[in-house]
Amino acid sequence: MTNPSLNCLSEGETLDDLARRECAIGFDLRFCRSVAVSLDDRETITCDPTEAEFATLYALTDLDEAVAVHDVQLTSAGADEVAAVACALFVTIVNGDPPNAAQRHEVDQAALISPDQID
Repeated sequence: MTNPSLNCLSEGETLDDLARRECAIGFDLRFCRSVAVSLDDRETITCDPTEAEFATLYALTDLDEAVAVHDVQLTSAGADEVAAVACALFVTIVNGDPPNAAQRHEVDQAALISPDQID
């Protein structure tokens, strides 16, 4: 399966990277609209489909967080696009090898400890 272009992730980040780092255990599609007050503002809210301007596919983590993966327009092409990304995310999660709790704790602790820190 080819890697789809993902417009909510950092450039070069893959679904494998996301799924492993965030311990993705599922996904969710949410209908959204902008509540931005300026052109630089990217504030959005989840809303009813009838009020939506676009949809966002989120990866759900084992810590009950939702990480935005991909935004799509509310068109038939957008439906095809989100279906392809959801399929790729599903396969990534099913075939993935997420870190166990001990490995994740070790990585989290290492990130908190600076190499310049005095013990």
